[in-house]
Amino acid sequence: INGAKAPIYFVSAGQINCLVPYATTGATASVVVTNGTTASNTVTVPLAATSPGVYSLDQSGTGLGAIEHANGSVVNAGSPANPGETVLVYLTGMGAVTPALADGTASTGNPLNKTVQPVVYIADQQANVTFSGLAPGFPGLYQINVTIPNTISGAANYPVGVLTNNA
Repeated sequence: INGAKAPIYFVSAGQINCLVPYATTGATASVVVTNGTTASNTVTVPLAATSPGVYSLDQSGTGLGAIEHANGSVVNAGSPANPGETVLVYLTGMGAVTPALADGTASTGNPLNKTVQPVVYIADQQANVTFSGLAPGFPGLYQINVTIPNTISGAANYPVGVLTNNA
């Protein structure tokens, strides 16, 4: 990506999962896939410092978000989050972290590798964010710890929005 090697985590005939190197900047990036000595055509893709996207439980990109209670159990209809509770939201696209890590390296959790603090909305109500950064043990997996606003009542599926400085 822009001439830098990207850490690759999965390859199939129709898909490559990789992490965009932290140092990648600009409005677009050039992507080339090299297999041995053979290179693909160059594809230009849009690029942003952040582009948050909450993972979905069913891995479809839609539906219930990948959100856990503090004890590690999944937030769902059988175990809803409650007002005032802090939950862990798992997502991608939160950008650079401080302190910095090498591309493709997992956070150890000590120290915490933090992102710029986003604004999070739950059911269109601003929620308190207590942590935003890499989830320990998983390269490229971000975690936001957020407290459900006390003004939300009733167990239901509520939309979650993540607002960064540029997305």
